[in-house]
Amino acid sequence: MDEKPGTLPGLPILSDVPLEKDRLLAEFSRLIGDRILFGAEVNPEILKKSESGAKFLLRDPPAPSKLLALWGSLFENRISPIRLLEVLGPTIHGFGHRESTLLFARDRLVYDTRITHGSEQIGEMTLYFRTEFERGEGLLGLFRGRTLKIVFIENISLREQSSGYASALFRYYEELFGRIGYHQFRLKASLSVGKYYWAKEGFDCLDESGVARMRKRLMELIRSKKLPIREWEVERLNHAYDVAKFRRDLKITVYRDTEGYYALERDSEHMEEFLLPVGKAFLLVSDPWDGYKVIYTDTPRRTGFIYSERYLSHKTPQGHVESPKRLEALLKAVDRDGLRDSLVFLKPYSADPESLAEVHDTDYLESFRNAAANGAGYFESRDCSISPESYEVALLAAGGVMAGVDAVMNRRVENVFCAIRPPGHHATRNAAMGFCFINNVAVGAAYARAAYGVERIFILDWDVHHGNGTQDLFAEDPLTYFCSFHEHPTFCFPGTGRRMERGTGAGQGYTLNIPLRPHAGDSELIELFDREAVPEIDRFRPDLIMISAGFDAHSDYPIADIDLSEKSYEHMTRRICEAADRHCGGRIVSVLEGGYHRPAFTSSVIAHLKSLQGRS
Repeated sequence: MDEKPGTLPGLPILSDVPLEKDRLLAEFSRLIGDRILFGAEVNPEILKKSESGAKFLLRDPPAPSKLLALWGSLFENRISPIRLLEVLGPTIHGFGHRESTLLFARDRLVYDTRITHGSEQIGEMTLYFRTEFERGEGLLGLFRGRTLKIVFIENISLREQSSGYASALFRYYEELFGRIGYHQFRLKASLSVGKYYWAKEGFDCLDESGVARMRKRLMELIRSKKLPIREWEVERLNHAYDVAKFRRDLKITVYRDTEGYYALERDSEHMEEFLLPVGKAFLLVSDPWDGYKVIYTDTPRRTGFIYSERYLSHKTPQGHVESPKRLEALLKAVDRDGLRDSLVFLKPYSADPESLAEVHDTDYLESFRNAAANGAGYFESRDCSISPESYEVALLAAGGVMAGVDAVMNRRVENVFCAIRPPGHHATRNAAMGFCFINNVAVGAAYARAAYGVERIFILDWDVHHGNGTQDLFAEDPLTYFCSFHEHPTFCFPGTGRRMERGTGAGQGYTLNIPLRPHAGDSELIELFDREAVPEIDRFRPDLIMISAGFDAHSDYPIADIDLSEKSYEHMTRRICEAADRHCGGRIVSVLEGGYHRPAFTSSVIAHLKSLQGRS
């Protein structure tokens, strides 16, 4: 079969209903007769005793009942063995599979093949299909767990590594395995090129200690080479992908041997010299690492979700509406609605001093740090309650938005929701107010410009309270368009955000405030959004869209007087996604602001997340 590179064949992959057992047994029998289907032993101890050096030992095929049992657990009998062999062996860029076999081991199915280019064998590949039980959290973890279906790339080797075949095959397989119900890729990144390639393709270390070891060794390399890289730049790397993309502007010399393996120093074997970006060079010379990648298949768009339990460490007094319980309720709702498996969970990092200085005065930040460290109960105004960890948590919140910018700019995800606290859109350059200390969305916008050269940024704020801090920070900036929907300032905190406020100086005309009358509902909001906001996005043609996503304009929120429902958040999100597709490759960074009636808050965020994923 020769399809367009990296695409699946047009015919359906899975049957709508389980196939009859007689058909499966007939195909098993045919493959056994053609010497394509065997039993196999993959137990490492048995292989070691055999002294064969093989990856597995061939055995007679298992009994028909065992063939059916394993096939049913792996594929629910919705694909036939012959069809599986067909879709596992596409012809891509002139490369194909030959001498392919299906091997039935005790707890897994093995696909083993030779990779050919024309008539020449240029590599081999072995895949394992198996299931694994993932225990849930807490004392009842055994009852809350789930069964994962995993594809393990045990081995892939190619003599022609620059053909683009591996990349195209991987993307083809990612779609294929998602369609047949698999949740994860796993692999051992043992090949020299593979150690970089798999990281670039989004594979991560199996546990956090693997990434921690990467950071430590990368820092050792930086020091040995005396590279102009600060330690906080390395500390923010939370994923092997981040390492692969690290400091592409700075290159170092590495040396390659005839087999394609790299070293930092020239020796008798590593003679060919290359100048490569730091992150790529580091991975190419690093030790092998085990990795995995979640396969996200049930949503049209990949949506990231930034979160850390450390956000709960910003404590507020009993009864304060901006409490850790907001995020606790949201995480429970994400699990309850089954979104955990489809969202790409991403870790934040702490914002660095240089990024913060783009938005806030250093004296203001130092005052905030001292207030938290000295045990003050609030900072600057009594509504801005703090605890000893509030300053560090606020840095992590701003860094969460920066991590979200990284994710969309590096294409790990199409869009991202930053489930962070404390919120930020009321914070000005040198003042805290309205529960806000650091203007998170402003820090993210400044970082997008500094790190990725993003020019035109559209910020949409739909919190019921006007984002006065964000407006003030960008009032004179013609490259940052600030648009806000909020309750009319005559009736609602902070009393700013009138129609006449359109920006100042060079930024005149790049602020649009759309105040809503008390008790405005879905129909009024949707009409205004489509008539005023969407045309302005199209006129501005942004390179990145950011959302200050507050959910306190819901009708159930008792303090404000706007009567929106989840319908409005779903509609605005869908329209923003359409505009992002038109202008900036779908890149959206949504940042949590307000939302304090917990049931309304969680249901509204869930509607927003599903719309970001393209589900609505």
